[in-house]
Amino acid sequence: METNTTKPAQTSSHSIPMDVFMDIVRILLNNTLDWHVEGINEKENSLLIQVSYQPHLPRHRKALENIQSILADYGYYIKGSPNDDAEQYG
Repeated sequence: METNTTKPAQTSSHSIPMDVFMDIVRILLNNTLDWHVEGINEKENSLLIQVSYQPHLPRHRKALENIQSILADYGYYIKGSPNDDAEQYG
């Protein structure tokens, strides 16, 4: 019988802006995901982290989806919609 610890973990890397770093760390810790900092980008004020996860665990998959959602929302908030200039209100 194969246990969770014997199945190979997968990894993914994410660039995390410091503005949302604590939110991301909370998700990682609450879902017992292993992670470490791969690099620091001082110009962009962000960290590159590598996350190890078990893809067969729904909890880990959902945590990664939440992280990706936060990063996408943050990117949209900072950069705005590509069509912001074309929008007209009225």
